[in-house]
Amino acid sequence: MVLRLEDKCQNAEKNAEQSPHRRSRAHISLRDRGLRLLYSRTWPCIVRLTIGLGGRAMHRQVFPNLTARFGLLFTCLAATLAYSLAVAPGAWAQADLPPLDERDRAMTMRGEFTLAGVGDLMIRRPASRLADAEVQAVLDIVRDADLAVGNMEGELADLKAFDGPLNGFVGTHEVARDLKLMGFDMVNRAQNHLLDSEFEGMFSTNALLDEAGIVHAGTGRNLQEAAAPAFLELEQGRAALIGMHAPIFPEHNRLAATPRIGNLGGRPGLNMLNLSETILVSGQQFSALRQVHDEFQRFRGNFDNPRPVAAGSPAEGMRFPASSSGRNDPTYRVEQAGEIPGTVVYQMNTEDLDRILRNIRNARQLGDFVIAAAHIHQSQSVLETQHLSTRPPAFYVELAHRAIDAGADAFLGTGVQTLRGIEIYNGKPIFYGLGEFFREAQWELEVSTGNADSNASRRMQQFARNFGGTTQSLEILVAVSRFEDGELTEVRLYPTELGIDEPDSRLGIPRMAELQHAQRILQRVERLSDQWGTQIDIEGNVGVIRVR
Repeated sequence: MVLRLEDKCQNAEKNAEQSPHRRSRAHISLRDRGLRLLYSRTWPCIVRLTIGLGGRAMHRQVFPNLTARFGLLFTCLAATLAYSLAVAPGAWAQADLPPLDERDRAMTMRGEFTLAGVGDLMIRRPASRLADAEVQAVLDIVRDADLAVGNMEGELADLKAFDGPLNGFVGTHEVARDLKLMGFDMVNRAQNHLLDSEFEGMFSTNALLDEAGIVHAGTGRNLQEAAAPAFLELEQGRAALIGMHAPIFPEHNRLAATPRIGNLGGRPGLNMLNLSETILVSGQQFSALRQVHDEFQRFRGNFDNPRPVAAGSPAEGMRFPASSSGRNDPTYRVEQAGEIPGTVVYQMNTEDLDRILRNIRNARQLGDFVIAAAHIHQSQSVLETQHLSTRPPAFYVELAHRAIDAGADAFLGTGVQTLRGIEIYNGKPIFYGLGEFFREAQWELEVSTGNADSNASRRMQQFARNFGGTTQSLEILVAVSRFEDGELTEVRLYPTELGIDEPDSRLGIPRMAELQHAQRILQRVERLSDQWGTQIDIEGNVGVIRVR
């Protein structure tokens, strides 16, 4: 009996290796049940060990030794489990996806196909019918694309009928239909303002987008829905969108959806990519931090104790919890040779990364064109203004590359209120920051107990016109990627600005940048893209990246 069962285990292993699609689906099912142990390569050994020791004990009928044998068994299982949990994170980060079949590797949209990508849609009221030639010129670029995708920042609601708490970025219910009239087909919904108006706001927005015919991804009633790709049927084929978000602050963990397990429905929210962060400091700064920590220890007993390690070790650091959540709290470490104090080193949560990459792989196998959309604010250094950081941190570049490797045909990055560089990776476009396509100024009302004139206008005007002391946050791009027979041929960049010199009533609405302004924007994007060897030809007020 033992030999036959072991043979079955070995055959199951071989079948899994020979059928990567079957293995992928099995792993997804097991992951949803939280059985992480089965991901490790040790599970066949555990099965054989269980059958071997248990079966032989019964076969030999050595009942006096049964307890001892099973004691050994459980010890082995515990040791194997501990080993898998300790070692697995490194392997987990690799997201060991089965290789793509050759037929699934290439984008399969038929003939010519264009994708228009824009940044955050921080829109409060309809704008598609504005009789403004420069505004309509921008919207025509979006309308003319075969597929237009953006990031839906904030919530939408019928302000007269909405029965939830209104707060933060809220647009009127007409906006959803208006976005469709502008030409938008798909939007990422995973972003940090998702629950500004709580769950009612999230469900209201999703319902309004559904009614308008705009496909959305990145949120749902549970993690399975939030993480799943959303599909749109087009004339050229089937488009898929996967949305994700990395939290800015520890309290943003409340935005994360939780999995549905059996009869437990899970918690609504978004597809979260959690991060751990380590801030590099000088030895002198670290000593000061330790001194401050020790001083506070006398007054507060719930601080983590220092975690000293060998001096100069890469792990040298101390944890200062920013919240009671225990997640996303920074660790401080003394800089090593070649490192710069203030640099933030991020580590992606390996379970989240694994889930994201596997859903991209599923989309690759079920769709003809796959877009990965990430809303990420993180910067390379604490010395940079996070929302205006033009340099994507290392984890962001890794995420984009691995998304492409998993099967994405384009990576659209949003989050920061400025432009970042563009990379062509393995023939696929990566946009690390497209800015904000809409930024309505009066995005919330301020209730004041003082003078009636004391309202949000002055504060919001400063936010909208010179956020961070610069107007660069009002300079954006519409990026149109052109594909022919499954391959990227060029990317056309249309510089746009959000009404820098317009009256408040037009502030935050995209319009074509005039020639000299457009060329300055393109030159800046070209400098930001140099590190990836991306060449941008500036032709009048349009930038062109030629791929072949």
